[in-house]
Amino acid sequence: MTGISDNEKWTVIANPKAGSRRFFQRRTSMEDRLKEAGLDVEVIVTEYAGHAMKLVKNLLEEKGVRRLIVAGGDGSISEVVDGIFSSSVNPSEVTLALLPGGTGNDWARYWGIPKKQKRSIPIIAAGESQMTDVGRLSYYEKGERKVKFFLNSVGLGFDAQVVYYAEKLADFLPGRSWVYSISVLLGALLHSSKPLCLEADGGAYKIEDKVYTMSIANGPYTGGGIKQTPDAVPTDGVYDVFVVVRPSFILLVKSLYRLFRNSLEGNSCLRFFKAKSLHITGSNKHRIEADGILLEGAEGPFEIEILPQALRLIVPKK
Repeated sequence: MTGISDNEKWTVIANPKAGSRRFFQRRTSMEDRLKEAGLDVEVIVTEYAGHAMKLVKNLLEEKGVRRLIVAGGDGSISEVVDGIFSSSVNPSEVTLALLPGGTGNDWARYWGIPKKQKRSIPIIAAGESQMTDVGRLSYYEKGERKVKFFLNSVGLGFDAQVVYYAEKLADFLPGRSWVYSISVLLGALLHSSKPLCLEADGGAYKIEDKVYTMSIANGPYTGGGIKQTPDAVPTDGVYDVFVVVRPSFILLVKSLYRLFRNSLEGNSCLRFFKAKSLHITGSNKHRIEADGILLEGAEGPFEIEILPQALRLIVPKK
């Protein structure tokens, strides 16, 4: 890890819809605390889904910004990463820091970055940094090739179906932390296995079967602290992949029970392996999400690659 010592200005990308609806009551406090910690900051508030990506791309290319703080959840972080890697600026010039504010905060959880600002802001002020891996997902939408960069994970099947239900429920129950739990139950009742073909690392590992769910993970946590891939490390240059193949109802119930107890191993329908790249076909009946962002209209073939040590992240001192 390395330290950052100069006094260059930070730009805060803040999502007012992440987590609590009291964001605007806390914004002044956040700015004051950042400044009290000796940080020169400008706060920019996002206005709609996808806005953070456009803001960041413009800030990097037109304004010369190189230090970014994300005040929001995993989806907000993912949008900012999209902006960094879709810009013409070399990502190695950019430093990213986090003020977790979502309901899940799975990426921050791995690094030990707390949600309370009085504890997370001193981490930014200390300036310790770590290079971390970044994921790249390629897919098609209406015949046009698209690219989505992500930090934590890509989910296909049940994982993405849960995100779909959570988004629908959030329209009626905004800010409710238990929306995700209801979505998991709905997914378990309504989702079914669908065929796909997966080739990892050029065919070194293959699955051609009916798949219930798949998680391609850079970090160990998803869904607000669930460990589908407990051994994933976002600095090792590989993904940890978890696949559930044609589970019976009994095995599915057992898997969900063990999922919430962080002890998934032991069921015959489960597959665990590591890979640097994946090629997925025959999966257009499956929904897909990246860092909790549902990619509506996304179609295969899907190509997923890892960019080792691609982004500098502010992390707690060890």
